[in-house]
Amino acid sequence: MKNPWRTGLAALAALFAVGQALAAEAPASVKIAIVAYTQGGKPVFGGIPGRVIEEGWLERELATRGVKLDWIALPHAGAGPQINEGFTNNSIDFAVRGDLPSVIGGAGGVPGKLVVPGGSGNNVYLVVPATSKVQSIEELKGKRLALHRGRPWEFAFSNYLASEGLKLGDFKVANLNPQVGAAAVSAGKVDAAVLLSESYLLEDKGVGRIIWSTKQGDNSWRLISDLWGTDDFIQKHPDITQLLATAWVKAAWWISQDENRDAYYQLSSRAGTPESVLRRDDQDDPVSWKDRWAPKSDAQLNAHYRALTRYALDNKLIRKDFDITQSFATGFTNQAILDLKLENYWPSLNNQVTASH
Repeated sequence: MKNPWRTGLAALAALFAVGQALAAEAPASVKIAIVAYTQGGKPVFGGIPGRVIEEGWLERELATRGVKLDWIALPHAGAGPQINEGFTNNSIDFAVRGDLPSVIGGAGGVPGKLVVPGGSGNNVYLVVPATSKVQSIEELKGKRLALHRGRPWEFAFSNYLASEGLKLGDFKVANLNPQVGAAAVSAGKVDAAVLLSESYLLEDKGVGRIIWSTKQGDNSWRLISDLWGTDDFIQKHPDITQLLATAWVKAAWWISQDENRDAYYQLSSRAGTPESVLRRDDQDDPVSWKDRWAPKSDAQLNAHYRALTRYALDNKLIRKDFDITQSFATGFTNQAILDLKLENYWPSLNNQVTASH
């Protein structure tokens, strides 16, 4: 007579083995969401994603596993909520997301892990109408200011205000995205606007004038975007997650080399920003070109996100404090640096990689 207990255990063991096999089975595709410019009805990607696509290494590696690589283009306005929704319902697997939206999403229960930290970040600008006589932030106190709330550049600008003894409450803030804010400052509907590199386009058109940028502030004030992945995908497919992390770090390493700088500008200009603007955005930057592309170390990342979480809490962008550092999965970045033999390439990461492995 068969022992029903042993039979049951055997059945459970078989079921567990099947579950493990299914979990390890390669997905049909990897879906990566990126804010992109559309040209001729087709999305065009710049920066690190653009280099990953141009090189083709990631796509080839996935193809050998029977996995398709899908790039999902997101509009500049409203990308954050779309990423949060995609992470919640697993309709996307990875996304490049700004730091403040990541804090707001994480505090709201949106799942996700930070896989590859961004570099030193992008610059933020304060622009006034070309006809304005304003020369300093102090002169704008009590006036109309266009600022898209809850986006990464809010933290950068608020740090600048704090350094001048000011706060957002000292201004009449109009919650406008950069495109609308640029139009508003051009038409003189607001007295100033917090914008990104499109600020140079306003100067070129003779309708705007930059009076401040993060080039004049602390390097930690910049707009930071990181590569995030869903908890579900990372848990089921750590091998594919590692491929993506390696492709990302590899692209950052390639861009960071001076001899590839011109090629980077040409590549990124296809994504809608003129090459002249890209070059001026980097001109007179206090951070060296090579260091700009180094993934943030864990120490830098922890300090940045803790300060950001405190800011979000103090400004009622989130309801309660939480530890976003529990969502960091930077071991994939460390492994990528080892696999690519870049341990000694970026000094800021030397000790971290050595200590972690």
